[in-house]
Amino acid sequence: MKSKNGMVKLRNRIVWCFIIVVFAVRVFDSAIDSTWDEVIAPKLYPGGDYTGIVDAGTIGYMSASFILYIISAIVFYIMVKKIIEKESLRQIQEQNLIYAAVAHDLKTPMTSVQGFAKALSEGKIKSEEVNETYQIIYNKSKGMNELVDTLFEYAKCGSADYKMIYKETNLCVLLRDIVAENYCDFEQHGIELAIDIPEDKIIVSADKKELKRAITNLLVNAYKHNPDGIHILVKLYLDGKKAKLIIADDGTQIPIGMNIFEPFVTENVARTSGKGTGLGLAITKYILDEHKAKIDICDTVPGYVKAFVVDFPIV
Repeated sequence: MKSKNGMVKLRNRIVWCFIIVVFAVRVFDSAIDSTWDEVIAPKLYPGGDYTGIVDAGTIGYMSASFILYIISAIVFYIMVKKIIEKESLRQIQEQNLIYAAVAHDLKTPMTSVQGFAKALSEGKIKSEEVNETYQIIYNKSKGMNELVDTLFEYAKCGSADYKMIYKETNLCVLLRDIVAENYCDFEQHGIELAIDIPEDKIIVSADKKELKRAITNLLVNAYKHNPDGIHILVKLYLDGKKAKLIIADDGTQIPIGMNIFEPFVTENVARTSGKGTGLGLAITKYILDEHKAKIDICDTVPGYVKAFVVDFPIV
């Protein structure tokens, strides 16, 4: 994904290169002027006046400045070229990672679907196991469809046409709706949910659909990447001029040094758990960045192993 943050970093690096080159040119140009005025000109023109004189000395002086600017332009071009090549290589590597990851996540369920379908067509499945086999095929195909949908959302985030429509939104109501929509999934995983959402309004400027997607990803992550029967805290409160959302759990710790907001990064390094693509949190981070919201992970919430903490600017 060619994120806006990546383009900003690329632009900043080019700007810094320009500043460095301009500074170097000014230093060397001043050195040339000083050398000419204080050393060379007094020897070539003892009278001190060389106005209007065109000879080897004055031509050499002007040529030195001209050559300096030519060299600086070449150096700037080389520096920018290397920066762009490095960024292009990074994007190609990221794209190749996407292809490899998608192929990995689609291959296993597709193989299962093909195998079960072939077994059904050849009558190798016992009659009492047919319905169960159909359910397995359905679940596998549903998972593949979800992967394609998630990949589409991830690709959309990097598109130039990706625009958000911001409106004043009651974060309390939105959060209650999200929790309610996912409540059955929490019950299915035996999760005990603690909810602390104020009755008063907390208004933020948000694209309701996209912000809902981001928060939903955080909740889904809580039960997808933790064992059943854990405790989860969903808490929202005002903290000065910010609204603070905490989604904490007492499940599995995140490995030290792992940036789970990078695409295709999961707690399962080999990516064999089948519990996710690692795209959900990357999408969440992008959406929250667009909302000027800051997301972090901490382990300081009492009674919980880890917590996602999101700071929203309030209206």
